[in-house]
Amino acid sequence: MTADEIIKLAFELGNSIAESKEIQDLKDLQAKIYENREAYELIMRFQDARMKMDNKKKDGLLVAKQEEDHLDILEQELNSNPIITELMSAQEKFDNLMQAVYFAMNQAITGGDSCSSGCDSCGGQCGGL
Repeated sequence: MTADEIIKLAFELGNSIAESKEIQDLKDLQAKIYENREAYELIMRFQDARMKMDNKKKDGLLVAKQEEDHLDILEQELNSNPIITELMSAQEKFDNLMQAVYFAMNQAITGGDSCSSGCDSCGGQCGGL
């Protein structure tokens, strides 16, 4: 098989993934987040606080307990927001699909036994190839 043929198959796989329920659900929920000002701003505040804390740690600076507590509160608010938790669930399902695709490709490349390491390795998404 030529490189061009492999790339064509990869493109077809990408198109199939783009048409999957997992990606459609994820895109729909992302659009819902953008429409919901409260949820969107909460995500932005959390990401900003997390980035500031990570940068401080990276620069060797001390992170105040108050900053950690603030981040914990924002995380609790994220986890209690139904639209955001729905988005996180959809993201996890999409991630599982992509891990299963990678796992299946890796098995085909290496000639390994499908699910020889147990279905935990692909989240059970490979269907026991």
